[in-house]
Amino acid sequence: PLMAANRVIQLDHQTRGRFMFGVGPGLLPSDAFAMGIDPSTQRDRMVEAIEVILRLFAGERVTHKTDWFTLVDATCQLRPYTWPHPEIAVASSVTPSGGKLAGRHGFGMLCVAATQAGGYDALGINWKIANEVAAENGKTMDPARLRLVGPVHIAETREEAFANVKFGLEKWQNYFGSISGAVDALAAD
Repeated sequence: PLMAANRVIQLDHQTRGRFMFGVGPGLLPSDAFAMGIDPSTQRDRMVEAIEVILRLFAGERVTHKTDWFTLVDATCQLRPYTWPHPEIAVASSVTPSGGKLAGRHGFGMLCVAATQAGGYDALGINWKIANEVAAENGKTMDPARLRLVGPVHIAETREEAFANVKFGLEKWQNYFGSISGAVDALAAD
């Protein structure tokens, strides 16, 4: 969390406040396994880390020990350029956990499954949950900070777009199809 906080603050300064810090537990179990991480721990670790990062952004000296990191009197090298910190948006897909975290801290939401049937269907539910949790925590969700994420490729013509993505599209479909049903509809097109 200390290294992440320092890097985010550096980017916040370099971009003069045009930086958004997106957080998420990680979508791909294969990536977690490749790094020796149990995927079932990722969500709790993300929450634990972002709560420490918020304290670091606020200028606190943090001592915090967990099973995966230890900070001893840690502090950031700079204070954020954007006050109190850069915009933070949390990934939200089908489960309500992203919406709950967004509501608790007033973060924006990155709806990363917005172009998938299950993800699109969950948008309203997750936004409602985020608003309820925000109200419980004395915060208000800003609809301008609700973002829908989906793959897009732009070309001069439809034919050119298909030609551009032909190389690698099948590999991409196979990879993501093996870890989720996210690309089943694309494969049919």
